[in-house]
Amino acid sequence: MNSSFASPSHHRPRARHLLAVSLAATLLPLTAAPASAAEPETPAAEQVAADLCPWGYTTSSTVFFGRAGADSGVPNRDLGDGCTILDTVWAQAPFADHGSFVSTVSGLTNTLRRDDVITPEESASIVRAAADSEIGTPQPASGTRALPDDRIGLVLYTVRATMPSAPEATLGALAACGYRNAEPSGAVNNFYGRTATALAPLVADAGLTVPSIGIGLGDLQNNLDGVIANARAFGAKYVRISGSGSWTLADYSRVAATLNTVGATLKQAGITVAYHNHGFEFTAQNGVRGYDVLVRETDPNLVAMELDLYWAASVGADPVELIKQYPGRFSLFHVKDMAADGSFADVGEGTIDFARIFAYSEMAGVGYYLTENDNPRPNGVSSACDSYANLSALRY
Repeated sequence: MNSSFASPSHHRPRARHLLAVSLAATLLPLTAAPASAAEPETPAAEQVAADLCPWGYTTSSTVFFGRAGADSGVPNRDLGDGCTILDTVWAQAPFADHGSFVSTVSGLTNTLRRDDVITPEESASIVRAAADSEIGTPQPASGTRALPDDRIGLVLYTVRATMPSAPEATLGALAACGYRNAEPSGAVNNFYGRTATALAPLVADAGLTVPSIGIGLGDLQNNLDGVIANARAFGAKYVRISGSGSWTLADYSRVAATLNTVGATLKQAGITVAYHNHGFEFTAQNGVRGYDVLVRETDPNLVAMELDLYWAASVGADPVELIKQYPGRFSLFHVKDMAADGSFADVGEGTIDFARIFAYSEMAGVGYYLTENDNPRPNGVSSACDSYANLSALRY
């Protein structure tokens, strides 16, 4: 275990082991579908058998219930037998209300404090973070709120047909219909056939800012200096990657470790790495979803999630339930709509209830709402502008 997460010197290892076994025996009957354990090379079935708290949270993070005051700053300590503090908390989810959540956390921290697993100060920090979170608090759509205009943007994949040949005209048309932000995607030094330093001035001249860029996992692994240089050229705060439908649970675990490692370097450069989902991450393998492995094995202070609302909904993963389960993790939304037949639709012209989802924006921790249509009609600019008009008029 990382020495920075080691328990205080006065902790009693035997007491910790007995506490973990006792907590696991009490909590396991209440667990949902188990998540991956921390060791990526162990088959999932063996992981679950060896892990008495198989939620999969690792010691790479703090005890985290959301952004700002909901991050306790206390290391998510290993309690023994595969259990961490967050494992024992989330084993009792869902919570009936906010009060029951805080009560659960308070009861757990009292036990951990009595057994010298955490200090009194750490116990108070964890309970305070739970109280400052929104877990268990319903977030109804009032119909009176609008998205901040400076937080709405477009994923430029929507206009990929014209970006290579007519970037100035395309970007200018997007700005003219109201967009303030854009998310280019590609690879290091190849965004629609241009380098970052060549494309960035064109985006800026159109009056658009770039909060995030899309790159490949290989870029993160093999050219991190190039990733940082490209992000800085655009002024991007986030760099995001996508995954592969061929990944095993061990692959997801290895990618989570990579994201933690590069995330620490990127954070020093003022950049956050993010993961963008499709639908395959929500297909269970031996009862474990790859998406849960990614979220639970990454440090929330280093790794964000860019939640694609269409792809999640397309496989029956409710974005609201994901937000409730992982508060504070979703810095970016890909806002794309689904037609009745399951195909892509312009935002606001399909079946996804965005008002219901956006009501949980604060709990999610979302900073930018980036519209997208993978198959725009009649063309990318027209589709994008229709999505912008609908999204800016939406009340939630």
